[in-house]
Amino acid sequence: MAENTQKIARRARKQNGVHYTPPELAAFLATETVKALTRTDAPICVLDPACGDGVLLWAIAAALEPRRRARTTLVGYETDERAISLAERSLSGCGVANVSLRLQDFLDRDFDEPYDAVIANPPYVRTQVLGADRAQVLAERFGLTGRVDLSYAFIRSISNALRPGGVVGLLTSNRFLTVRAGAMTRSLLRTEFETRALYDLGDTKLFSAAVLPAITIAVRRPEGRGLASHPPKAMRKDQTLVPTTFTRVYSCTSGDAVAAQESNLLETLSDCSLSGIIRASEGHFRIERGVLADTAKPDDVWRLKQPKSERWLSRVRAAQAMMFGDVATIRVGIKTTADAVFVRSDWHELPEAIRPEEELLRPLITHREATRWSITPTRNQRRVLYPHLSRGGRRVPIELEDFPRTAAYLRSHEARLRGRRYVTDAGRRWYEIWVAHDPAAWAQPKIAFPDIAESPRFSLDRSGAVVQGDCYWITLKPGVDARWLPLMLAVANSSLATKFYDILFHNKLYAGRRRYMTQYVEQFPLPRLEAFASRTIVARSEELCATNPGRNVLEREIEAVVEKAFGLDD
Repeated sequence: MAENTQKIARRARKQNGVHYTPPELAAFLATETVKALTRTDAPICVLDPACGDGVLLWAIAAALEPRRRARTTLVGYETDERAISLAERSLSGCGVANVSLRLQDFLDRDFDEPYDAVIANPPYVRTQVLGADRAQVLAERFGLTGRVDLSYAFIRSISNALRPGGVVGLLTSNRFLTVRAGAMTRSLLRTEFETRALYDLGDTKLFSAAVLPAITIAVRRPEGRGLASHPPKAMRKDQTLVPTTFTRVYSCTSGDAVAAQESNLLETLSDCSLSGIIRASEGHFRIERGVLADTAKPDDVWRLKQPKSERWLSRVRAAQAMMFGDVATIRVGIKTTADAVFVRSDWHELPEAIRPEEELLRPLITHREATRWSITPTRNQRRVLYPHLSRGGRRVPIELEDFPRTAAYLRSHEARLRGRRYVTDAGRRWYEIWVAHDPAAWAQPKIAFPDIAESPRFSLDRSGAVVQGDCYWITLKPGVDARWLPLMLAVANSSLATKFYDILFHNKLYAGRRRYMTQYVEQFPLPRLEAFASRTIVARSEELCATNPGRNVLEREIEAVVEKAFGLDD
């Protein structure tokens, strides 16, 4: 049976991007879900809306004590006929009162009789796999815009399927916690549920999917009891609110383990007394425990709140005069959507007849060149063919007849470029870069930084280079004092900004790599520009960008003065 499960799982991953839940993770999710159940004296009905091979339903049956299990009905929906056959065999001896498995898409159902509990690993299916027609139907039904978030559609349907007071245990990507695209999911959980517990499982590799997992345990609110802005807290019987517990675990280097555990990570995670660096059978991990922080706005990210970090954050806020977004514009770089055509390092080797004119070949900053403080040219550095000009303050595409060699080169790739139908459908010319930005803006002094980096790599550029889409770039708003730019550079590269990021955002991928995006960097703090410490930072930042010898000394000095500027030097 295990071999059949593995075959079905491999096929589901290959065809649909579906990942079945590993048994150990299923058991942990089921145990946490059962803990939140309050009805102990009546039969219960448990739903898995995408049951696959039945591992979650089996796990929740195993987590129930025998007397309660014997009065439980399990219901599963699944669209894969072979998977549901396997689930039927798997669940035949699980000891529950009844098992009902339905070969049907859960999202197409309306529910008359509510469930007592739902345990779910909603499928993570890419839009291109889902299909345009299906995506359009779901978008219209659930009010979705942009990329269709299938997990949101499942959670919305789950809220309709649960009775008030019913429990849901969800295994999803942790992206919904920290990105703007997850705001609808956060809002739904805030208004429809009382969230009891969150587990950000980070880069623990407990799940084979490319996404980093999170577990949410929540209780369906009584009708009309939604919250408008604060986090989705649980309610005691005396009507007082209970903060949502928040546990975060990520891999780390060995260090000093505070507890040497022979058990696996999930068993270690179940012991609420354990935090810090833990050695489990799978390796070393850092476990952080706290509560879900209050949110000022409905679309704020969900973050872990701990007393020590909140005190530190309060001191930084007290000294903060501005945020990056107050004085600067932060954007992602260009997106050609055809890099093989527009980006090359061997332009000089092309035959002269199809070698684009030099004035259209612009130096390109990628994540390779964006190092700390200043741009570091790389061997075989690439340049971008940039077929745009600035006229009258507006971006316009070049006229091909004005650049005959560029025209010849682009026409040699015309079929591929015309294949980007979305470009011409948007009223653009077939040879344009999809996201090109203002051609005049590249000449401004700017800070470039990689989208993904283990440590901050903010660099100053005055060369007029174009920034690639694997980086972001910062330019000052019109009329803003030019000294803000070197001040931002120093703050962004400081350990203070890294700690600020980890407390407020903590969007990390594998191996500790952080996601630096506009929504985070625009909130980085700035001290008063006219303060003595700030003037010192500006001077040292400019000096550091202009020199290589003595950089370590200057960096240490900047670190100390940044701490002082935010009142953290005691």
